[in-house]
Amino acid sequence: MGLLDKMRTAETSTWMTDALSEEERRTAAFIAEIAVSIQTKRKVAGLTQKELAEKLGVTQAMVSRWENGEENFTAATLAKISAALNTPLCNPLSA
Repeated sequence: MGLLDKMRTAETSTWMTDALSEEERRTAAFIAEIAVSIQTKRKVAGLTQKELAEKLGVTQAMVSRWENGEENFTAATLAKISAALNTPLCNPLSA
């Protein structure tokens, strides 16, 4: 099951999010949006996780964690990913 499928399922099941504050839910949703964007734009660029990892000097496992929303991002990391994919990942001011 991909991240988008997990997000759709999560929208109908709230037992995991009931204990989260609204801010925590927004943060989780934002991280998920970025994760999906990384995966989508990597695939559009025709890169494997391993190829993107090599461009960034990280492991394939790290790219996998980014794409699964299991790893938090720093602004510097997002800038590097965006540059490696030659595309903006998201518009942070659109929210």
